[in-house]
Amino acid sequence: MSMSEAQMRDAYREAQHILQLDGKWQQLMPGERKPNFRRAAREIVKRALGHKVRRNEKALDIHGGLMHEHGPREAALLERTLKNGLYGPEVLHSFTMGSKEERTKGREPEPSTYEEAHDPDQPDVELYIHDSGATVDYPSHYEPGTGVFHSSVHETPTHEIVKTPSQSGARLESSYKAVY
Repeated sequence: MSMSEAQMRDAYREAQHILQLDGKWQQLMPGERKPNFRRAAREIVKRALGHKVRRNEKALDIHGGLMHEHGPREAALLERTLKNGLYGPEVLHSFTMGSKEERTKGREPEPSTYEEAHDPDQPDVELYIHDSGATVDYPSHYEPGTGVFHSSVHETPTHEIVKTPSQSGARLESSYKAVY
């Protein structure tokens, strides 16, 4: 395909603008790689001169297999695509590990530990649900002979005056020495 003189001029101008971007480019994120502006400008000039420009990368071989069934380049590209947040984490997990149906195919389900709903060796238990706003006072110990359970909660007086060391007349030692 031949280009008109105006199209060639536009291509050269575009290549000049791309080379100017090479000097103005700034890193926005830490570790961000700088684009290869010179290669992009070179490809535009080659296209303007009529040379055939193509990338030397093979076509991607993507199929419905798991991560380990793809080549390293395809697997890395698919993993990066699935990690971008557009899909849920379960999609990436099924790509790397396979779906749950595939993993459990051919395996028998694990037998349950109890065949009965109620174990006759265990005592009967009644369920008591208390109000979450209520304060539950569990006993801390039992006093034998009296039959009294003592509380684990000790109430402190609400208006107790606490003396600080400066009010009691005691002085605290200080290792601070003024340096002039």
